[in-house]
Amino acid sequence: MSDDSFEFPEAEVFWPGAEGDPGQRVFFLVGGSGGELAFLKCEKQQVAALGEYLRALLDDLTPDVKPADGHGDLAALPFKWTIGAIGVAYDEPEDRIVVVLEELTDEDKPATARFSFSCAQAAAFADYALELVGRGRPDCQFCGRPAGDEGHVCPRMN
Repeated sequence: MSDDSFEFPEAEVFWPGAEGDPGQRVFFLVGGSGGELAFLKCEKQQVAALGEYLRALLDDLTPDVKPADGHGDLAALPFKWTIGAIGVAYDEPEDRIVVVLEELTDEDKPATARFSFSCAQAAAFADYALELVGRGRPDCQFCGRPAGDEGHVCPRMN
């Protein structure tokens, strides 16, 4: 395991974020506990997919779960690495969601980060992730790429 791997069996924080203007935003996930936080850079689509997946998982498990309150202020963004693969599981005996993130790298042993958190935390993450992604430029109805106010060159409108 890489020195940049993380294990948070009872994460107090697991939250998506973005910095910058729409079209230029850098997306990330931050998580941790006990004062230790891991900032991991990712793609907008990864935030959206994880939010949608967590929402669907929670709807299947506990449709009445309510999001946990709030999130912290994220002033500095000391990224440890960029996220590649994302895995999600439900730990039934502990009634916790487990997210495993793997570093995007060509190395044989990528760093990993494992976060385990409550269903209420997952609900808050999912709701905020989808709202955060929705703040960006609207997607083109034909190709799905970000269109923005100025439009774009759409490969399907040839």
